[in-house]
Amino acid sequence: MGLKPPHLLLASSNSHKMLKNLRHILDDDACNAIRNEINANVKLLFDLGESHYIFAKHLAKQHWRQRISRFYYGAYNVRRAISLDDSGSFGTEVDDHKKTILPNELSNHSTYSNQIGVLRDDRNLSDYDHTSVESDLVNTQDDTELFVTSFIADAKIYLVSRGVTL
Repeated sequence: MGLKPPHLLLASSNSHKMLKNLRHILDDDACNAIRNEINANVKLLFDLGESHYIFAKHLAKQHWRQRISRFYYGAYNVRRAISLDDSGSFGTEVDDHKKTILPNELSNHSTYSNQIGVLRDDRNLSDYDHTSVESDLVNTQDDTELFVTSFIADAKIYLVSRGVTL
């Protein structure tokens, strides 16, 4: 399942390239309407990430598998919001989870890019390895929560500085 047509993000795998290619036939109002729709989707992705994050924070630590999974999906959707805003890329396929590169303008982008991959590995262990125990995680629950908290805070500053209303 995925987005339901008609949807702007189904028109192209890269909304920025699409807009660039339409500028010669659309007037400024139409181009601004497309840009506003892209920004609305950036906000919705960010909100989805924040929702997963808040849910994870409220889970008891004994539910480590669910906490790690929701923290990952919080970071993942915020990363998707940044990617949509920065490069126009949007995907729903499995390979999208491997995309961890973040723009240089985002504070701590290298750390976040690396740690999102580590968090994905911990999420895979939590969600799919029935033999795993909490001590098998690369990062502790507390470290994961701290990481995602920082990432969301820096992402918010970054997106707002780019004109996205969160």
